[in-house]
Amino acid sequence: MLKWDHFSESLLVRSVYLITLPIVLVQVVGIIIFFELHWDLVLKRSAQSIVNDIKILELTKNTEEIDKFANTLQIIKTDRKQINEIKPISNWIFKKRINQSLSQIPGQFTASQNDNFYIVSNILDEDYYYLIPKKRIETKTVLGFFLWTIAISIILSIISYFFIKKQIQPLKRLGIITKSFGRGIETPNLKPSGSSEVRGLINDFNNMQNNIKSTFENQRNMLAGISHDLKTPLTRINLMIEDLNNEEIKSAISKNISEMNIMLNHYLDFIKNEKNENLDEVITDILIYEAANNYQNISFLSNESKKVLIRKNQVKRVLINVLDNANKFAKNIYLNSTFQNDSWLIIIEDDGPGTNLTEEQLTKPFFKGPQQLNQGTGLGLSIVQKLIKLNNGELKFEKSIYGGLKVTISFEVS
Repeated sequence: MLKWDHFSESLLVRSVYLITLPIVLVQVVGIIIFFELHWDLVLKRSAQSIVNDIKILELTKNTEEIDKFANTLQIIKTDRKQINEIKPISNWIFKKRINQSLSQIPGQFTASQNDNFYIVSNILDEDYYYLIPKKRIETKTVLGFFLWTIAISIILSIISYFFIKKQIQPLKRLGIITKSFGRGIETPNLKPSGSSEVRGLINDFNNMQNNIKSTFENQRNMLAGISHDLKTPLTRINLMIEDLNNEEIKSAISKNISEMNIMLNHYLDFIKNEKNENLDEVITDILIYEAANNYQNISFLSNESKKVLIRKNQVKRVLINVLDNANKFAKNIYLNSTFQNDSWLIIIEDDGPGTNLTEEQLTKPFFKGPQQLNQGTGLGLSIVQKLIKLNNGELKFEKSIYGGLKVTISFEVS
């Protein structure tokens, strides 16, 4: 569900506010001025004109000339039998003005209405009533004024909405590209569009992105070249030690060569571009069992089964890497795979010594704590974080209830 507080934080909505609210305020002020100055004055004069006509009719009410005068003044004199459905006047401004004006006539005159007439009568003499046609007071100008005011407000608001939306679209595209680039996904340069400020921002982002890509590419090429070049002499050394007769020295050299090969493989994994792997539909519990198959000291606290769309090989490598680290330092590993809302949570804990390193240090390339000196390359968790980000996931580290490290991996799934 779309929450209003998130929606109201949108730049588009706030920009529309800035344009629409002044328009509405101007229209409201215009209506108030219209009613207070113009329409109120018109109704006041109309009410006074009707009262003046009734004064004339009151002077001639007992003469034969009354009907002639009434016809000339467009007022009908009648008795109660010809009047039905009397109700209070709905126009509060006219009601106020007509009652003020009727106080000028001797007697206790009141005003009401039915569907076609305004009705004026004397409470002290209820034998006759004056009927004033509504068309003498009412006019379509007021309705047209209101419709025009509302129409202008709606039209200007719609125009401002689409105009601002068009201006904000480049910013939205920039936000999407920035988010993808931050996750390590290859992104194209954006075509500058919108206002001059937005175009300048897009050009600056494109330059920054190109510079970062160029720097990373140079670093990857250098590291890849070194790694490949080192593999050749290592292979020759490995062949040469076969001629050694001292098995102890031979074993030690072979062990060091294996460690160097592992380090080189980590370097190559770190610089590898894996963004092009296709999404696969996998069953989560089967994938978990495949990744944990080679670990005898693992306990499954839960392993829920559900079909998800992910990059299978990358996620599997993430799990194996984390399990390898846990297996290296702990006797027991505990794995929990569950689903919460739209997230797949994989929690891996161990009973090892844990670590005092921060989350930033754990995932920093080539960083190794004092206790892990000369053990590994410092790239394992960096690779893990890289692969998790490529799959729109998050990685967290906490202290485990078993004494070791707790690694929480979450993927957004639909």
